[in-house]
Amino acid sequence: MSRALAGPLLLALALRLLAIGLSDRVVADVERYEKVSRHLLDVSWNPYETRRLYPYPPPWAAVEAGAGALARRGVLPFAVAVKLPVLAADLLIVALLALAARAARAPSAAPWLYAAHPVALLVGGSHGQFDAIPLAFVLLALAALARGRRDASALALAAAIATKSFPVLLVPLLATAGRADLRSVLRYVALAAAPVALLLLPFALADIQALLRELAAYSGIADFGWTGLLRGCAWLLTGSLPHSEARFWPVSSLASKLVFLGAWVALLAALRLGRLHLPTERASLAVVLAFLSLYGLLSAQYLLWAVPLAALRPGRWFFAYSAAATTALAGFYLFLAPGVLWPRALAPALAVWAGRLWLAGGAATLATSLFWLLATLREGQRLRLLARDAAAGGGYSGGECGHDAPG
Repeated sequence: MSRALAGPLLLALALRLLAIGLSDRVVADVERYEKVSRHLLDVSWNPYETRRLYPYPPPWAAVEAGAGALARRGVLPFAVAVKLPVLAADLLIVALLALAARAARAPSAAPWLYAAHPVALLVGGSHGQFDAIPLAFVLLALAALARGRRDASALALAAAIATKSFPVLLVPLLATAGRADLRSVLRYVALAAAPVALLLLPFALADIQALLRELAAYSGIADFGWTGLLRGCAWLLTGSLPHSEARFWPVSSLASKLVFLGAWVALLAALRLGRLHLPTERASLAVVLAFLSLYGLLSAQYLLWAVPLAALRPGRWFFAYSAAATTALAGFYLFLAPGVLWPRALAPALAVWAGRLWLAGGAATLATSLFWLLATLREGQRLRLLARDAAAGGGYSGGECGHDAPG
């Protein structure tokens, strides 16, 4: 193992073991994981028979059941065991960023930035959410695509979708990368979708209504995003905190879906039609930033999505976002998720300050996401003009892994 890889891997491992050790309590989402684990071990193999507990594709259920079995045998506490696959995924992300740096697709600092990134530590090590797993597979898909291995890329993206569904937003982007013809696009989509469909098939045959109910029941939480900002302002003005579930925000939930889906389609069309020229990795980041900016009901773990993609080419917006999101998450966990960062709820006066930190950090995160998105779109327009000028002068010869960006 080279020093360029060993250093950030060891740093990532040490920091995450520390975070897991300091957050070994069964609270928040970890408590829900344990409830699903008990259902799987004692009641039924089908996690979708629970109600309002399992909105994920099937593989994470195996992790929950495995963590429960280890805890029952006294091998590891549940809150530690269930986070170990997330730790492994974070280490894989660090390794993939180091390989990207070796291939000149990222700066040498990229693996170090992710290894020490506070958002990754908070979301995975403290909170216990597992978004690092699909994000690792997304990076694998992008790396394979950069090497021209489209089938491997599609299968890696399938693995990402099979863990959490959000990477499905990248399927049309990666499928059409490199001006792929229709046959190549359809093959990519089929390879990305078929494994997920096969995984879901047994659960659909067992109880299709339960599967659809649980997978479709979750529309986000008004903890972050513009609806989270409205919720926080209502608390600041009235002293009463509105409920966060999407069913209490029906208009905002519907508006979020319509606005984001419209922006997503427009972004894909602009890339495909050549109105924007962005490498596939930057275009993927643009999709994530559009979601963070326009979708109103964001859970805490969504704030991690931009971090590994942006670490491939960090800049001032990456660092501004990192500071804002870290502030927002710290305030959120202390104010609304007692037990995640601190073993008990804060005293009322301290809780008020934590709530203000959550609100200020959430507002800064939303603003930074939006301005970062606009900066990325301007970058795409600038690259389009460069490509047009180069083509007019006979000097343009295609682009990096995706949407005809100059190399």
